[in-house]
Amino acid sequence: MRRRRWADLTRWPGSYWVVVGWGDLTFVAGDLAGVRGLFVARGSGGVLWASLASRVAAAVGSGPDLSLLTAHIVAGTEHWPDRSPYQGVHQVPGGRGLLVVGDRWETVDLTALPEPATLTEGAPRAGQALREATEGYVCPYDEVGADLSGGLDSSTLVLLAAQRRPVRTVTYGGDLASVEDSRFAERVAAHAGVEHHLCEGGPETWHFACPPPVATDGPTLSAVIAGMDAAYLAPAAGLGAHLTGHGGDVVLESSTAAFVDLVQKGRRREAKAQVTAWARLRDQAPRPLWRHVKKAAALGRGGALEEAAGMVERAVRDDVLRMWSWCRPGPAAGWLTEHGRSVVAQLLRASAEWMPDVPAGEWDDWAALHLNGDTARQQITLYEPLDVHPVFPFLDNAVVRACLSIPAHERRRSGEYKPLLGLALPDLPPWLVGRRSKGSFGPVLLSGLRAHRDELHRLIVASPLVREGLVDAGRVAADLHRAAAGEATAPRASLQQFLTACLWLESLPATVAPTMRKAAC
Repeated sequence: MRRRRWADLTRWPGSYWVVVGWGDLTFVAGDLAGVRGLFVARGSGGVLWASLASRVAAAVGSGPDLSLLTAHIVAGTEHWPDRSPYQGVHQVPGGRGLLVVGDRWETVDLTALPEPATLTEGAPRAGQALREATEGYVCPYDEVGADLSGGLDSSTLVLLAAQRRPVRTVTYGGDLASVEDSRFAERVAAHAGVEHHLCEGGPETWHFACPPPVATDGPTLSAVIAGMDAAYLAPAAGLGAHLTGHGGDVVLESSTAAFVDLVQKGRRREAKAQVTAWARLRDQAPRPLWRHVKKAAALGRGGALEEAAGMVERAVRDDVLRMWSWCRPGPAAGWLTEHGRSVVAQLLRASAEWMPDVPAGEWDDWAALHLNGDTARQQITLYEPLDVHPVFPFLDNAVVRACLSIPAHERRRSGEYKPLLGLALPDLPPWLVGRRSKGSFGPVLLSGLRAHRDELHRLIVASPLVREGLVDAGRVAADLHRAAAGEATAPRASLQQFLTACLWLESLPATVAPTMRKAAC
């Protein structure tokens, strides 16, 4: 504290908050990913902070920020990392700590990444960190639970955990799940010698089949799969810890933001070669993609958000299939009213001014990490009534620091899938690290939209986002009916986000509802 070496207070293993007092100074920190949330606001009695935004909001009499929720649905949550779903309640982003001195507060950087390393140099450190994180979670218990989706991340954790303790694994299967995923999960379980339970699915497990068992601190996509979670997690109830592979996609590999990052760093020839290889693997023309990468690098974050704000204002759609973008308003932009377009555009411009310049790879790594951290935080709340206690080794500080010290362009290799994993843990079976495919829950979502179309239509019409004149209910409902009818071009992901926000607003205590109003941008 005396030396203000704040990051040193975040180097213990595990996942936790830190609170330290020194005279009139208080330091509070969560984790780098944001699994341990931290929120702050100024109340009548001074600075208030808590691990839940809803607690702070209740203390200061704040309601949900409808304008921000609309912008999240249209453009993503990453552009406003210091704002919570409640008006006037700030979020301390993962990787930053809170300093409170009297009636003043500020945030400080805690990332403290090691010196940048190549993939080969950094892999052993990443492997050691992941192994130690997994062992730290499983060793206190006689038996642990684990998700086993059939993907690389959950499979890796099961194999690591099985070296230390008996593991009870669970997989969501059934007619709508990926047959390949289910078979791969069975192979992993047999190889590890662990108990394996395969859920057979059914209508009660489809999206929107069951209300969430408890209100969450903010909108989360996990809330609409409460039936699925209750069914497939049942065999893991009562165990001390439940391993999930959540976050592995972020720390083990990077997105195609890495190509933009290379151009920003002046490595155009290398970037062009990688774009060409990426395009050819997908049977796409490389030239348009290369033009897009160059434009993204030239615009930078600030310019790209200004451009996106103009598109939202003019109701212009950009449906060209391309790579990563700083900000590409999704199909939900087409649902906005004139007032909604103005509000979202204003929020985008404010974000552009707040941070106009940042390396693309670094920005996307941290944005994706925080998105995963928020999902994990809400998942802890949703799993508690099921007596399931999720842990997320890939999101522990030591693992995040070890992996993200390897730059984005190093963690992405053309023709390879998560190359860091095989180098970090060379003892993993070749048939595991060589897997290239992974199924999705798209059919389960479609079935849920179709089965519950009438209830979801009523939810849309009654939404506060509609009542406040931000969103046109008719346009959303039209896309809902298109999706339920099976139209391939219907925006299912955007519908899930919008409906998730509506369900969350509906779950708020009645005492919050009267405070709903348009937020000042």
